[in-house]
Amino acid sequence: MVQRPVGTGFQPVRCSVCSHPSLPEIDLGLMQGVPYRSLAGQFGLSPSALCRHTKHLARHLNHQQRQQDASRQATLLEKLDLLDTRLDRLFNSALNLNSLNVALGCIRESLRLHSQKISWTAAA
Repeated sequence: MVQRPVGTGFQPVRCSVCSHPSLPEIDLGLMQGVPYRSLAGQFGLSPSALCRHTKHLARHLNHQQRQQDASRQATLLEKLDLLDTRLDRLFNSALNLNSLNVALGCIRESLRLHSQKISWTAAA
């Protein structure tokens, strides 16, 4: 939100596009590359207001992308935990059956899984 001096304090200036009832359609048009003049005429806005609004749109899209990435990462980590549980069960079964090759394979996969999990959590 932009601040401008009014009297002794600062008055916030609201983006006319952000408060427009057709905001989703306007944002879609901007993302599709519709010219400012066309959108301005269609929605009763000025081209300069649309130009200024693109900064808000970029921040909003960036925020949404970060939220989607975090959600995707959480889902992947949950799947890794499930795989880890299954490997642990398989390892215990292999030990009970004296199947050392399968048990060693479980250890190898478990180590690979943990290193992948560490690299994903470190990237966050």
